[in-house]
Amino acid sequence: MDKLVLVSLGGATSIHIEAEFTDEGALVFSGQDIGAAPSELYGDSDYEYWLTIPAEDKDKLLLALLEKYLSGNHKVISEVRQLCEAKGIRCGFFCH
Repeated sequence: MDKLVLVSLGGATSIHIEAEFTDEGALVFSGQDIGAAPSELYGDSDYEYWLTIPAEDKDKLLLALLEKYLSGNHKVISEVRQLCEAKGIRCGFFCH
């Protein structure tokens, strides 16, 4: 996966946001707003922005996202397992 499109909205202000990894392993979110809002706020038709998570902090972000979105979900293991299988992500499941 080279880039993941997270948001692609049209309208008076179109918004496009992607996520990708750099060659150094950092996670970069990049966005671009085009249209009315940037024209009104900045006097230019587009506004670009980036958020970079250094490679050494990606695991902290992953755990924070898991905590925020999966805490309290009693089906978390089976749902993550299904997601991994659907996306071709290796995982090992063991029970006894």
